[in-house]
Amino acid sequence: MKAQSTRKKKTQRAIGRPANKKSVGKEIILQKTIELLRTLPPEKLSLTLAAKHAGVHLTLIKYYFEDRTRLLIDVARHLTFAFGESVRISEQDLPSAIDRLHLRIDALVDFYFLNPYYHRLMLEIIADEKHELAGDLIHEWISRTLEIYDGIIRTGVKERQLRSVDVRFTYLAIMGLCEQFHLGVRLFDRAKVGANEPAEKLAIKYKKFLRD
Repeated sequence: MKAQSTRKKKTQRAIGRPANKKSVGKEIILQKTIELLRTLPPEKLSLTLAAKHAGVHLTLIKYYFEDRTRLLIDVARHLTFAFGESVRISEQDLPSAIDRLHLRIDALVDFYFLNPYYHRLMLEIIADEKHELAGDLIHEWISRTLEIYDGIIRTGVKERQLRSVDVRFTYLAIMGLCEQFHLGVRLFDRAKVGANEPAEKLAIKYKKFLRD
């Protein structure tokens, strides 16, 4: 009886926990949700939709992410830090503050074009005031971002390439200008205004416009 009881305890799993190593893991579900949120506004995302898009059972989503807010937080965290690390590596050899600022403008235009609902994703997370991890993510995101921009501006002032300005307003202005590009492209296409150019070509022109 004891042997049977021991075997039963060993086979017990938490609800939704993968039965074997070949099951879809957390990282794959995260990537599938990121993919889905490139075309679906985050306020319309449900755990059921995420599970369907990832091709997994709803209980597996709940096992890994517990609730909808936790899933959104993990998506935002992945996007935020992947972007930050990519830019950090790219700017290591850049000599001046202006070059670093231009790099970040270029990278943000591309990022928002690929992830058009990123800002709305963050707003959706902010709306959940009771979730402790949501507050931690927002604090980490904003404080680290402002710290980086403050460093760039201070360096630019020393190099006499930039003037001293409020770092908060600088970031808000850059974020807004970069984020609105993908919306503007869709607006022009819908209104049939201007030359019919590929979005990638327009992005190159827009980034040059912002740098100038």
